Amino acid sequence: MTLTRIEVVVVGKMGVAVAVHHHQLFRLLLLYRWLGLVPPLIALLVDPFGWLPLGVLLTAVLLTTLITLFSTQLNQQWHKRPWLLLFDLLLIAIFLASSGGWQSPYTLYAFSPLIAAGLFFQLRGALLATTAWLPLYLAAVILAPSVNWLTTTINLIGFYLLSGSFGYAALLLTRLRHSDDALAGSHRDLELIHDLTASLHTAANVDEVQAQLLTALTTQFGCEQALLGLVDPETESINSWLGQQQAGDDYLPHVAHLSLDEPTVMAALQSEQPQRLTDPLPLPWRMDNGLLLPLLWGRQPVGIVLLTLPNEADSPTRLHLLMALARQTAVVLGMMQTRLRRAKETAVQTERARIALDIHDTVSQSLFGIVFTLDGSLKLLDKNPQAIRPELEWALQMAEEVRQNIRQFIHDLWQEEISAQAFEADLRRYAADILQANNLLVQFDIRGDFTALSPRAQRSLYRICQESLTNIVHHAAASEARICVDVESGVARLSVRDNGQGFEPDIALARDYGDEHFGLRGMIERSRSLGGSCDIFSQPEAGTSIVIEIPAGGSA
Repeated sequence: MTLTRIEVVVVGKMGVAVAVHHHQLFRLLLLYRWLGLVPPLIALLVDPFGWLPLGVLLTAVLLTTLITLFSTQLNQQWHKRPWLLLFDLLLIAIFLASSGGWQSPYTLYAFSPLIAAGLFFQLRGALLATTAWLPLYLAAVILAPSVNWLTTTINLIGFYLLSGSFGYAALLLTRLRHSDDALAGSHRDLELIHDLTASLHTAANVDEVQAQLLTALTTQFGCEQALLGLVDPETESINSWLGQQQAGDDYLPHVAHLSLDEPTVMAALQSEQPQRLTDPLPLPWRMDNGLLLPLLWGRQPVGIVLLTLPNEADSPTRLHLLMALARQTAVVLGMMQTRLRRAKETAVQTERARIALDIHDTVSQSLFGIVFTLDGSLKLLDKNPQAIRPELEWALQMAEEVRQNIRQFIHDLWQEEISAQAFEADLRRYAADILQANNLLVQFDIRGDFTALSPRAQRSLYRICQESLTNIVHHAAASEARICVDVESGVARLSVRDNGQGFEPDIALARDYGDEHFGLRGMIERSRSLGGSCDIFSQPEAGTSIVIEIPAGGSA
């Protein structure tokens, strides 16, 4: 159930509660009316002579009976049309005028509509009803045979005091009820934040935190769509995007880059407050009526949340609640990223120590043996050349073992699995190393679920990208290059394009024949070894495009 639906249900329950409350008050007022007829009945029993007192009493009893029988309908009409109270006041004024004016036994009965106005329409309604009653009461008093103005004045003051007291009490009760409803709503919000925070703290990784937050925003907070991007400190940009729509459809992970210097992003991070998306951001998603929430851990930016809210859900209370959730999410992400960074640093130090120990125990010792053997062989070379042949063969064998060990070390340095961000970051560093003074502009675009690639497929694509960049720098004379990796439906598609001088693929492949690991033929062999294909499109002065497709789940 979304937060909006919860609010609707709560409002509905409040409406029912208020209706029940009004009905109970109306029944209490009916009881007061019946009790208000006791003084006229006593007066009639004390002085039974005359038809007028009996007729007035019967009329009052008939009026009260009709109100009792049709209480539900009258209660509804009374709240829709408060002016109907004037008819009640007019009839009561007639009762007073017909039964003695200022000394009428119906004085207590006359308080009934004034009390009702105070209970149902609060202080303002009580004062208006009493003011409307004032001329009617004075007319009833003046029409009586005699007038006692002191008693009349006291009664008028009593009318205002009694109706005003009930009106003020009703106003206080209404405020108390609203405060109670606000406290109940705040309690519900706190429970929701608590549950979501507890759920976020149990997440196993950053991706799970992103998924839980997006699910909460689209299902429990009524957001039409929500996107979450994480800050990459190395590039000072926001990437690692993940999104979800209210319909339940998830956006594929995307590495679109959004600079921290973008004005809306900068304003949100500096003010630590949500920002309206008045202008579209340079992202592949459209965010109508968008809102940007900053994710800050202390003063350190962790990421941002982009979301769209329906107009009726866009309120200060809702924004405050969303910011509270954003702050909790930022704390979880910040702590998790810190733990990951420390664990990575520890792993790097441990791996460095292991590599140093392995090199010392294998490569270093073997090289020492080779050097010692070659040194001894060099001394025996003039005296007994035939005797050093076995020593040289042993040194050759040891050198081959060293070569194999080094190859194994290099292979072991590659991570079993890497993320799309790490893949792109490594290629950017490699490109920066080989470009140096070259003015080549390289763009990267990685789409789809990169983690679906097997480790071998990741390594092959990485090596192909390295070789492609090397070829572009050394041979293409290009000013722009673009590398795009798209993983979809179990297939990885790599395309490398440049605007360089181009070449004839057939001639280049013929020259490249015999290269074991590098060059165009190496790319073709790598892709074919994974069950894929490699197509090379190029013409002189028309640039080059290399398109490679391999199965995403190739053998590791």
